[in-house]
Amino acid sequence: VQAAINASRNLLPSGMRSMPTYKKVNPSQAPIMVLSLTSDVLAKGQLYDLASTILSQSLSQVQGVGEVQIGGSSLP
Repeated sequence: VQAAINASRNLLPSGMRSMPTYKKVNPSQAPIMVLSLTSDVLAKGQLYDLASTILSQSLSQVQGVGEVQIGGSSLP
């Protein structure tokens, strides 16, 4: 696939910021659920603690869940 992309470079617009790329991925590695938490009551640190302890442990115990990651927040 990358060879076909490279061969078609002269057909692409000259003003492109970067050339197209190809990356092989395993769809089973992609997340199937992304949650976002907000609170008018809890501080950011408290919300992070809630997500990293109670929520992540509860989700990890659901049958079929392979991995739970907590991210995108400031650490307390």
